[in-house]
Amino acid sequence: MTSYELWLFLHISAAIVWIGGATAAQVFAILAKRSGDPARTAALGRDIAFVGLRLFLPSSVVVLATGLLLTSDGNWDWSEPFIVFGLVAWGLVALLAFGYVLPEMKKAGGRMAAEGPSPALVGRVNTLVLIARVLIAVLFVIVFAMVVKPGT
Repeated sequence: MTSYELWLFLHISAAIVWIGGATAAQVFAILAKRSGDPARTAALGRDIAFVGLRLFLPSSVVVLATGLLLTSDGNWDWSEPFIVFGLVAWGLVALLAFGYVLPEMKKAGGRMAAEGPSPALVGRVNTLVLIARVLIAVLFVIVFAMVVKPGT
């Protein structure tokens, strides 16, 4: 096994964990919303914040690090359109997901646990879930760009 193959394996595995986990979280969000149980929505907010920081954040860092290693170790140029797009889109998703959505989800879940669920807090969680859904779509576009490599 070459170092390039190792980086590629780790890169793909981390992307699977990040995107697959985030997609599964969306399914749980849909189930929580359909249940109509505000306590379930509160628990969802706390759980997503917990998993996001302990699973999604580390896997996203592995995706970035191994992507950088793949570019350095492979026959790729830093000016390749798919690499530039991947880096910019990764930065956007990471900034919004880990800098905004997860902290806000944690706050909303904590407030629901302390104050009890309110329509405003449930609406807040639902809005954050919708933002996360858009970010997951962007992640899928990144995967598409990495596979197709437009511009090469």
